[in-house]
Amino acid sequence: MNPLASYKCAGRLLMALAAVSSIVLITGCGSGSGIATPNSNGYSDSSLSSGTYVLSISGTDFTATTESFFAITGAISVDGNGNITGGTVDINDANLGGVFTAQAVSKSTYNITQDGRGTATLDTPKGNFGLDFVLTSTGHGLITRFDGNGTGSGTLDLQGTTSQSSLVSLAFSLSGADASQDPFGTVGAFTLNSSGTITPAGTEDFNDNTSSVTSGPTGSALTGSLVLSSGTAGTAQFNSSFGSLLFDVWVIDSTHLKLIETDASGIALSGDAFTQQTTFTAGQLVFTVAGADISGDPVAAGGFVTAAANGTLTTGSEDYNNAGTANLLVGFAGSCSTFTAGRCQLVLPGFTNGTVSNLAFAAYPSSGGVLLLEDDNNGILQGTAFAQTATAFTVPGGYGLNLSGLNTDGEGDVGEVDDIAQFNATSAAAPAINMTGILDENSVLGGLFPRVPLSGTYTPDSPATGRGSISVPSLNTFIGGLTLEYYVVDASTAVFIEVDADQVSVGTFEAQSSSSSAGRAQSRMSLAHPVARAHGAFRRK
Repeated sequence: MNPLASYKCAGRLLMALAAVSSIVLITGCGSGSGIATPNSNGYSDSSLSSGTYVLSISGTDFTATTESFFAITGAISVDGNGNITGGTVDINDANLGGVFTAQAVSKSTYNITQDGRGTATLDTPKGNFGLDFVLTSTGHGLITRFDGNGTGSGTLDLQGTTSQSSLVSLAFSLSGADASQDPFGTVGAFTLNSSGTITPAGTEDFNDNTSSVTSGPTGSALTGSLVLSSGTAGTAQFNSSFGSLLFDVWVIDSTHLKLIETDASGIALSGDAFTQQTTFTAGQLVFTVAGADISGDPVAAGGFVTAAANGTLTTGSEDYNNAGTANLLVGFAGSCSTFTAGRCQLVLPGFTNGTVSNLAFAAYPSSGGVLLLEDDNNGILQGTAFAQTATAFTVPGGYGLNLSGLNTDGEGDVGEVDDIAQFNATSAAAPAINMTGILDENSVLGGLFPRVPLSGTYTPDSPATGRGSISVPSLNTFIGGLTLEYYVVDASTAVFIEVDADQVSVGTFEAQSSSSSAGRAQSRMSLAHPVARAHGAFRRK
């Protein structure tokens, strides 16, 4: 386990959200100073439409001496007037004692500031969880856990309904930890019959703490079921060479489901299932993956590549950060074996995690992107490649941002970090400051940093490829700044990796809109944050 006893702030105060009309500021080493004024973008409590939202969040739960992966997935109801009126969630958290399904959410309140950032408390029988979020539409938001007992990231989506007959072929990506709290990831695909039985057998791949021996280069046969009990929820059972795993299923719409593991195996997984596709989208793809190398050092990588429908990849360019050492614009190519059950084995000459090159991934195309999991026993990287439809994000405009990763105190300790931010981007050219807003950070090592002023510069590459950089040189957070490389997915969405020396992370920023349909589009992306578990020193090379 990561040595959590040596916090830099021994008297770290806990976050108190007795009423979520405001954030209670923290004094001591974990607090921000120079509280910023939110951008005047017209948001209010009513921007969270009256209805039911699917909440999904995962990360690190901790005490003074232990930590564990946790996941929370479920549905909450709001009235559009600042009140959470109820709901039901599942919790998988070894620190709390295991798996707790169907936990009733008590009535509480939420508060949304004029820039779209909000706070709330998720009040459950297993404890209260502070939430910090930013809306990108009335139907979608990015969210972090924001209290003194844990941190994590996820999404908030207005819930729709679907029918069993609408769920035919699905691909999924789940990440979390095994029973030893080592990183664990799985991806797969299957077809359902009218009763929800997987038939014929699908395919699933696993990576357990850098080992993928249970699936190999062709994947593992997958049987089981995914059965809806209503138009909004159900259960799943996945049987493979790794055993039998059970999940609760929460519906966003007919193309997008959220899953959380509910069995007693000690494994804790959560993630997404999307409509399956059987080929790559031809054209330029942008991607991010994250996890660890064979030594356990944290890695984040991103970039772009040209794809053919059969999975042949050319003119790829990769940026990566391995334990604080970054390298930019590394060339690579790739090829896919024959597609079987929606899966191909993707071999990438030149692609590296910073210690080993020529990595290989199991790849599953879906409506949420090409779901990727490293399966070469040289590390554990998981993420998504997206078909690119624009080479610049729209300016001027407001954006919501979420970041999740690991940072270090420079003294051998490592902890998870999660950020929520809102910024307004202008059309001013670098080096002028062209993005301003507010960032909220929750860092295991540093504590809570609420309402930190954000002032920085985005600089697109020239000629335009969709790649660019963001520099926020002075930020009153744990490491004191942000340096990002971003990759535009479409005119309203970008994904990024962080290339700082003391922090390794991945994330996204998404345009803010008053339209719920904009949120629907953003929700149909796989945004897993499969960061390495913090077991030891974050070694700077």
